[in-house]
Amino acid sequence: MFNRVKGTSDYITSDIEKREGILREFFRLIELNCFNLVETPILESADLYKRSVAGSDIVSKEMYEFTDKGNRILSLRPEGTAGFIRALIENKWHVINDEFWPRTTKFAYYGPMFRYEQPQKGRMRQFYQAGVEIIDGKSGDLNIYQDAELINMAYELLDSLGVGFVLKINSIGDQKCRNKYQEELRKYLEQYKDELTPINQERLKNNVFRILDDKVDSQKPFMKKAPKLKDFLSSKSRDHFKKTLMLLDILNIKYEIDFSLVRGLDYYDEIVYEFVSSAKDAGSQSTIIGGGRYSNLVKELGGPDLFAAGWGLGIDRLIDIMKIEQGEEYSQDIEDNIDIVIGTSNPDYKILLFGIAKGLRDNGFSTNFIYETIKSKKIYEKAQKNGAQYLISDDEKDPNGYCFVKNLFNGKKIKFNLISESGVAKALNFIGESEDIF
Repeated sequence: MFNRVKGTSDYITSDIEKREGILREFFRLIELNCFNLVETPILESADLYKRSVAGSDIVSKEMYEFTDKGNRILSLRPEGTAGFIRALIENKWHVINDEFWPRTTKFAYYGPMFRYEQPQKGRMRQFYQAGVEIIDGKSGDLNIYQDAELINMAYELLDSLGVGFVLKINSIGDQKCRNKYQEELRKYLEQYKDELTPINQERLKNNVFRILDDKVDSQKPFMKKAPKLKDFLSSKSRDHFKKTLMLLDILNIKYEIDFSLVRGLDYYDEIVYEFVSSAKDAGSQSTIIGGGRYSNLVKELGGPDLFAAGWGLGIDRLIDIMKIEQGEEYSQDIEDNIDIVIGTSNPDYKILLFGIAKGLRDNGFSTNFIYETIKSKKIYEKAQKNGAQYLISDDEKDPNGYCFVKNLFNGKKIKFNLISESGVAKALNFIGESEDIF
């Protein structure tokens, strides 16, 4: 017997429909906001991630990395942004023509991602992510409208899905002020080195910023007196942050300023934000959407000097949170996309009813034909379980070729002669009269 790989999941219709419901709303919003949908490979060069997210937990311990038969070192993609930036540069998606370049372009993506981490609720080794990216050709210009549009899209997405959340936002400044701050933070934390966890003692050497994001050490008493990033921001970063918040106020977007928010990936700068679930049982895995601005990543990966901003959505985590918030109403396993169930207790009727099932499908009705010959009571139970709107079956008390079609929503029912063309037409007309409810 074989088992699925640890940290992965098997999905059935009800699970897939939940994911597709979220994606439908995601697609609606990217179309309204004029984003281009792109798809990149699941496999990428491992060096791509070692350059783009160097110093993060992804590179140090979470990448699915291997050498293929061509002796190439590859990785399953752990996140969506780096692969998108690689595709942007390689395919020159940022260049439309000389007349319109440089210009702002918008992209969106979705698909499975992979990280080798300890599986837990809301954090699996294979997970689905959707994201959006804005690429700005006007290097040097911090555009508040890009950040506000991205935040507004995420806000509308979660709001339309009925999810409770809090938007947390911060400015982590540009690279220059971040470097100065990290040096001061390192000096301060050196005196508390022995009180840090082993992994953060390592981060003290080369990635001190991540200690602020640590669930354990960030809560220790000595962190309260640590240098604050907000005190190191340049006037340009302060102004950008202030104007972005002003724009969010105009859009009636509620937010909380969280000066401890830094995000886990090192390529972020300036504006960063997280949409955090307000569900009580969401636990430590409560961040649904996270994003911000990254001004240097395109250039660092070999492209032109372009600004970029974007966010990523954890679809599986969002589904878990919706199950918590909406309970059985969201979690119920009913195939409510079935219009009609057809079954019979008389084997002689099967071939004719099978033909009716095909005709109904040809006319756009989702129809579940029960292959077995079973009692009428069982047929009715199956129809109810499937959430069907109509049931077609035989009348056990009338063996002369008569069947019935019943509207399970309002109880209306008619009999028809199965072996008569006019009888079958009568049944189809009965269904067709209520077609508007489908």
